[in-house]
This record gives sequence, structure tokens and C-alpha cells, in this order.
Amino acid sequence: MILMRKIDYYGQLILISCMLLSIPIFYFFGVGAGLFFLGCWQIISALANTPAFVHSGHKKKITIYWILCIADLLLIAVIFLFEHALTENVILVIFWIAIGTAVFIAVYYLRIYHRLIELLSLRDELDGLTKSKH
Repeated sequence: MILMRKIDYYGQLILISCMLLSIPIFYFFGVGAGLFFLGCWQIISALANTPAFVHSGHKKKITIYWILCIADLLLIAVIFLFEHALTENVILVIFWIAIGTAVFIAVYYLRIYHRLIELLSLRDELDGLTKSKH
């Protein structure tokens, strides 16, 4: 299971790297598309790993992640639901706040996910050591 988590983690890192390297070529369209795919990937990853976060003592960190995700999705929903009632400038401000927050959330998830992988790897290593001594 650790191997799958590491593949998942490094895949997300590769996607973020490609997203940032695409800025000179695709400007912010590449970042937007990459951020959309990364966000979807991270939500699926977080759904699969939330029980592991909770059982390893990182419940507060994953709860913060979910709260931030819901808040960011609500910002995007406000844009679509009140598109006709809001001025173009207000829509742009909300949009850029949502994009900036999404980048922050993506980096936050990668950070806590890396800590989870390290903790689980250490636990597996310690379990192996204690089993080999008996």
C-alpha cells in the first residue's frame, strides 16, 4: 500500500511540475487545466486516504483540507449561481481568489500526504524490526 501511495504522491508532484513548466508556453491556460486535473486527482486521493489520515493521528490536518476544499468549491459555485447578479470585476476577484486558494490547497495536501507516507513507512519499518527480533 505504501508503494501505491508513493506512486500517487510522485504523480501529483510530476503534474504540478508540468503545470508550472507550462506557464511560458500556455500561460495560465496550462495552469488552469493542470490545476483542474490535480484538484480532481487530489480529491480522489484524499477520499481514499482519509481513513489512513484519521488512524495515524492526522485527523485535524485532513479535516482542514476538506474544509478548505468545500470553501473553495463554494466560491466557484457562487460565480456560477450568481453570474448574472454580479459585475464582471466581482466575478474576476472571486475567480482569482478561488484559483489562488486552490493552489494553496494543492500544496497543503501534498505536504500532509508526504508526512502520512513517511509516518506509515516508518511504522512498517518498525513493525518489521520488532517482528524479526522474536
